[in-house]
Amino acid sequence: MFKNTCPLTVTMGHYIEKKVIRGRAYYYLTENTYKDGKWKKTRKYLGIATPKGFEKPRRKNPKPILDEKEIKSIETIRKNYSKVHHLDSRLWKEERERFTSFIFNTNAIEGNPVTLENTDTVLSGGHIKAKKKDVREIKNMKMCIDFLFSYSGKIDEQLVLKLHKMQMEGVLPESGQYRSVDVSVGKYICPPSHEVPKLMKRFFIWLNESEKDVPAFELACLVHLKFVRIHPFRDGNGRMARLLMNLVLLKKGYPLLNIFNDEKLLYYLVLKKVDITRRPKSFVEYLFSTYIRQYEEYAKSNIR
Repeated sequence: MFKNTCPLTVTMGHYIEKKVIRGRAYYYLTENTYKDGKWKKTRKYLGIATPKGFEKPRRKNPKPILDEKEIKSIETIRKNYSKVHHLDSRLWKEERERFTSFIFNTNAIEGNPVTLENTDTVLSGGHIKAKKKDVREIKNMKMCIDFLFSYSGKIDEQLVLKLHKMQMEGVLPESGQYRSVDVSVGKYICPPSHEVPKLMKRFFIWLNESEKDVPAFELACLVHLKFVRIHPFRDGNGRMARLLMNLVLLKKGYPLLNIFNDEKLLYYLVLKKVDITRRPKSFVEYLFSTYIRQYEEYAKSNIR
């Protein structure tokens, strides 16, 4: 028999390890080393963004979340709505009540106290007794919607930063800039600020690829969901998510989707469920039922 004259050291090489803690994924560069009869694991933290090469190959034709009947209902709404309305700036006159409601609700969800009636007054050029910030949020949202009607380009970083600056001008000093601080929403801990640029880059790549094979309504829902999970700005993320969701719909010829403030609790509960399950189905189904209720007459009737 031979006797070892020096310690035996065996290194198994580096690999990427994924750890899930409380429903959230963390990635590490890991190395296993065998020395003196013991295995030692050394980890280097990489972040929460999925490292390049670790992702599973993306399916070219992912299975739709909604069934054929539900997708058909959405398409019926699109066709019937387009028969009686223009999906451009003229829609403000044709559907003023609906747009006023959208501006009121998307701001109210985020804590703006101005009433629906006073929101309409501001949009009509009138004056109300309210904080300048609250009034500015109403006017800014109107400008954002007007801009979306005139925008025909793709959804990219330039657009998102421009839209956020427009939305938060005079409200947030860092308007149009990704956040430089770490934030959380309730119990949800958002990605670290230094991860935001990389995550947003991946978001735009995903969106560009998904436009080819994901049904338009589902894509709009997923844009909302993925955007709020990244939470790229210090404030205004919920309103931005709802604007981008509706931009996807408008570009594809679908009417606006409004999430109502009096359903805020349900809205947040569904988002929380996605955080826990890591599956978007419940959120897409929730927005589908909301959309059908809003356009019930267009889903059922055969308008000529």
